[in-house]
Amino acid sequence: SFLRSRAMGWEASDLVLAPPPSPTQAVLNPSAPPAQLDEREGRFVSADSVSTAMERGERMVLLDARPMSDWQRSHLPGALPMPFYDGVDELVPHLPKDDTPIIAYCACPHAASGRVVDQLKKAGFTNARILDEGVIVWAGRGYPIAMGAAATE
Repeated sequence: SFLRSRAMGWEASDLVLAPPPSPTQAVLNPSAPPAQLDEREGRFVSADSVSTAMERGERMVLLDARPMSDWQRSHLPGALPMPFYDGVDELVPHLPKDDTPIIAYCACPHAASGRVVDQLKKAGFTNARILDEGVIVWAGRGYPIAMGAAATE
């Protein structure tokens, strides 16, 4: 049917995606108290506790460690793309070095997000953590998911 539609004159349009939010918008609920999360081993936080903290409107930073194309398809609401292979240097000036939890996630669920968290900890962010179950389990539990948007002209 694709070939037939092309033969009938249909032209596929290129989807232009909107850019991700600015790193200056990294902190969710900036005037709220810091998120209270269930931690494990000083490195991991549970999806249940992150979801509960989001519902309560608590302060946190969410970083998607997957490639930008994955972030465009689906991401946690308010999450900034921070692909594990790009390094964190551009984002570092916009991240808080206080008691605000910084939570990285991927689909693995620890490989890519673990690399981002390791880089953040080397840069002095002691509250950097990994979403223990990853985005696939997050979505499977019915927690909120956002999508990238088409750019408006």
